[in-house]
Amino acid sequence: MWLAAGMPDQASIALDRADQALEAYGQRYAEGLVLLLRARLLQARGEPAEAIRAAAEQARDRSSERESHLFARRAEKFLAEL
Repeated sequence: MWLAAGMPDQASIALDRADQALEAYGQRYAEGLVLLLRARLLQARGEPAEAIRAAAEQARDRSSERESHLFARRAEKFLAEL
């Protein structure tokens, strides 16, 4: 929501909290989604296309590894839009 609101700094803080929750509770299902949102954050901050693509590919691959097919498809769609 922070990204949609045009507030990338707040989005970064929220993603850091999400990473902490992943580490604390070991729930890895949403890990690919967090990585995808980090790729979108890179895009919102105007980072180079190569960095955005690499982050999105990592999100897709991690989602596939975790059998989180919904998030893998979202990452694939994002990659297609780059």
